[in-house]
Amino acid sequence: MLQNSALYFRRADKLSDTGEGRLSAQGIRGTLPSDVGFKTAYNIKDQGLAIDVATHKTTRGCMFINCWNIDDAEDARMWAEYTTCPESVAISTTFERLLATVPAELNVSRVKYIDDSTPRGEFFHTTPFFYKDKEFSFEKELRLVRPLLMDEQILVGDEKDFGKLVPVDATRMLDRVVANKNIPEPVLDYVRQLATKHCDNAEVLRSALKPQILHA
Repeated sequence: MLQNSALYFRRADKLSDTGEGRLSAQGIRGTLPSDVGFKTAYNIKDQGLAIDVATHKTTRGCMFINCWNIDDAEDARMWAEYTTCPESVAISTTFERLLATVPAELNVSRVKYIDDSTPRGEFFHTTPFFYKDKEFSFEKELRLVRPLLMDEQILVGDEKDFGKLVPVDATRMLDRVVANKNIPEPVLDYVRQLATKHCDNAEVLRSALKPQILHA
């Protein structure tokens, strides 16, 4: 991120949660007041769930997502779920810094966690990507969504198109770099060197939390 001054955005259909951006279930779909009002105002006819799901499958391949945890404190479960080794770090910023350093074409919002009895809004083609199942509520996610631009093309099966590097001003973005509690000291020294070289205002510290062991 520092060397490229870019954030990595993963394509929605390549994220580990296969329900990313999915539409509401039959029966409750389209029942949100905003959806009802929009379709009524523009006289939009329902094509049927099967047709819309097929169309939405294409949309999922055109959305690129970057995720942030918005909590005031560290969470041991986040370390356990999203790191795989002691040589891991978490980066920290503020909402104001984030908005000031990312491109204007991004859609930015908190994720809303709901169950299958609650309809997911479809007011705009990006809206379903700001909903997730309640089982993920521990993530407390702020999500950045970057749609495929008009002049861009991707090959669905090409690994280089499974994600995108989106240019940002990383030197202004970073507030803190929090290293895994068990990070080896030589690796932590290297992280400090990177921070000093690329964003000398960022604080580098070791986490006070030990990632919890999760059992299936």
